[in-house]
Amino acid sequence: MFNGIICALGACLIWGMIFVIPQYMEGFSSLEIATGRYLAYGIASCLLFLNAKRMKTSGYPLSIWTKALGYSLISSFGYYIFVVLSLRYASPAICALILGISPITIAFYGNWKQRECSNRSLILPSVLILAGLILINYFPIVESPSVSTHLIGLLCGFACLGTWTWYVVANARFLKQNPEVDSNDWATLLGVGTFFWALVFAAGLCLFNPEGMGKFTHLGDPLLRFVIGCTVLGLLCSWVGTYLWNRGSFQLPVSLMGQLNIFETIFGLVFVYILDQRLPPALECVGILLLLSAVIYGIHSFTKSSSVQTQQQGQLDNA
Repeated sequence: MFNGIICALGACLIWGMIFVIPQYMEGFSSLEIATGRYLAYGIASCLLFLNAKRMKTSGYPLSIWTKALGYSLISSFGYYIFVVLSLRYASPAICALILGISPITIAFYGNWKQRECSNRSLILPSVLILAGLILINYFPIVESPSVSTHLIGLLCGFACLGTWTWYVVANARFLKQNPEVDSNDWATLLGVGTFFWALVFAAGLCLFNPEGMGKFTHLGDPLLRFVIGCTVLGLLCSWVGTYLWNRGSFQLPVSLMGQLNIFETIFGLVFVYILDQRLPPALECVGILLLLSAVIYGIHSFTKSSSVQTQQQGQLDNA
């Protein structure tokens, strides 16, 4: 369990960078950044896939490839497009609050799909997470003038929440039901599938927005920042982050993985505070402490449950 927690925290640490890197890529739209990111991720994955001596991904059946193609669409562009729409029609604070609920929805949905603990044990950490998120986003929400009017943004935010919740649970179940699929290989297969969709979206950008392609032909600091940012997002945040999360998903219960996912928000906040060179306000500090308390409680509950199951199994074996 310890190794799985370390892998999940490593993935969340890397994913937390996603909140700050795009800020240095001015002049490029969210869809352009997403396409560049997933092109970099896809190219790296294709290069790894072609190295057949080290990997045996070419031996996987068509059903595995079909899963990779579907999962890559949902976890990359499907998820990110809803994020962009939610940010555009609602506000960043509302979008962050809705997405921050994902540890709660993942925990309950994962436990419903595969019973790993009692739903009662998930209530307290869920309440702590919700309270912490409200405290962290209280002032941005109150100061936002469009909370009550941007229904489309709210709907897109909840669509994004549903998309990510489904993906995390389905991906974890897939890895546990197919132990022959290595976490390394699966990250690469998802990358190859993502490369296909990135090509589709890149072709769409060129076709429907040809006048906006001029920025990619002018060598300069903006284009350099875009290339470096997309490379970091694609290689580190996408491939390495996916690999670590897959390893954690294979070793930990889905409900616990859902609660650990809140660290993506926490690490993202830490990066923002570091770049802004400021300390979080008292209200946000209390919110972060509530989030940490929820995760610590969840880890303790699952560790205790695992210990009890081990003892019961030992008694059965001795009998």
